[in-house]
Amino acid sequence: MAEVPGANNTDEGAPKVSARAIHATYGVGFTGNAVAMMLKVVIPLWAIQLNLTATEIGVAIGLSALLPFFLSIHGGVLMDRLGTRRVTMVYAVTTALICPLYPMFPVFSALVLFQLITGLTSNMVWVGAQTLITNFTKGETALLARFSFASRCGPLIAPVTIGAIWDLAGHWGAFFFLGGAGTLAVLALFMVPSANQEAAHQHHARPSLKELIPNWRDYVNAFSLVAIPTVAFVVAMTALRISSSGIQTSFYVVYLNQIGFLGTLIGVLIGISEAAGLLGAFMASWWEKSIKPHWVFLVFGVISLFCVTITPALGGIFVLLAIATAGRGYAQGLSQPVMFGILARAVSPSQQGTSIGLRTTSNRLATVIVPLVMGVTADAVGIAYSFYLVGGILIACCGILAIFVRSIPDFRT
Repeated sequence: MAEVPGANNTDEGAPKVSARAIHATYGVGFTGNAVAMMLKVVIPLWAIQLNLTATEIGVAIGLSALLPFFLSIHGGVLMDRLGTRRVTMVYAVTTALICPLYPMFPVFSALVLFQLITGLTSNMVWVGAQTLITNFTKGETALLARFSFASRCGPLIAPVTIGAIWDLAGHWGAFFFLGGAGTLAVLALFMVPSANQEAAHQHHARPSLKELIPNWRDYVNAFSLVAIPTVAFVVAMTALRISSSGIQTSFYVVYLNQIGFLGTLIGVLIGISEAAGLLGAFMASWWEKSIKPHWVFLVFGVISLFCVTITPALGGIFVLLAIATAGRGYAQGLSQPVMFGILARAVSPSQQGTSIGLRTTSNRLATVIVPLVMGVTADAVGIAYSFYLVGGILIACCGILAIFVRSIPDFRT
C-alpha cells in the first residue's frame, strides 16, 4: 500500500501510513466541515424567519456550542480508548438524521434543542478528523497544511451552495439538502481504514456503559495538560481565534441580511473568506520559517478578529466587505495548521484525542459566550456597535496573552 510523501514514518517499528488513510481523512475533514458551515449559514437565516429577537438569536446560536463545551474532552477520550473512526461515525450519522428535522418544528424551543444536538455531533466529527490526521502525520506541518486545505474546501463551496438553495428552495430545501450532505461525511468515514494507528494503543471490544459515561478523572487529566505552557497558550489563543468565526457565523449573517443582502450573496462573502483560508493554510509552513509558530498563531489571530470587527464601518460596500472577509479567512486558514502543529508536538500520541478535546472545549466556550454577548449587546446598543465592543475586547485579550507569551522562557525568541 502506497505511503504519503512527507509522512513521518521514520520511527523504528512505527506502522507505515498509507495514502488511503491520509486521503480518506482529508475527506472526513472536507465533508464534516462543509455540513458544519452550512448549518452556520442557515441557522441565522432560519432564526430571522422565525422572527426571533437578537438575544434569542444569540441564545440559539450560542447554545450549539454548549454540549461540545462540556463533552469535547469526553469525546476525545472516547476516541483515544474506543477508536477514533468508530466514535466519529456515531456522531456523523446523528448529524445527518437531525438536520431535516429543523423545519418540521418552527418554534424557538425546537431550534434550541436541535442546535444542542447538531452542535455537539457536527463538532465531534471535526474533532475526530483532527484526531485521525494528527495521529497519522505526527505533527508534520506540511501534511497538516494539506489537511487544513482539504477541510477548508468544503466550507468554500458550502456557504454559496446553501445560500443559493435557501433563496431558490426555501428552508425546506435547505435543511433537506443538509441531511443529504451529512451522509457524505458518513461515507468518507467508511473509507478510513478500520485498522489504522488505533490498533497500537486502543481496544476494539464492545464499549461498556461505564466507558460511555463522562469520568471526572478524564477531565482532571485533560486539564492537567494546561500545566504545559505550550498547551496553555494554545487553549487560550484558540478561544480568541475562534471568536472571529463565532461573530461571522452569527451576527455577521444577521447584519448583512438586515442591510439587504440575500442568502446567496452572504454565502459568497463567507465563501471568499474560506477561499482565502485555503491560501493561508498553504502558506503556514512558509511563515514558520521566518517567525516562531506561537507568534504566527497570535498575530494572525489578531488580524482575523480585526477584519470581522470592522464590518459595520464598511458601509455595506461589497468590495470592501469582500476584502475584509478575505483578510479574516486568510488569517484563520494560516493559523489553523500552525495551531495543530504546536499542539501535536506538545503532547504524546496517546493523548492527542484528549488534547484536541481540551482545545475544542476552549473553542466551544468562546462560541457559546460570543453570540450570547453580541445578542444582548445588539439589543441594548444596536448590532453595529456590538461588533466594535465585542471585537475590541477580544483584541485587547490577545494583547494580554502576548504579554504572557513574552514572560515564558519557552516562548522567548
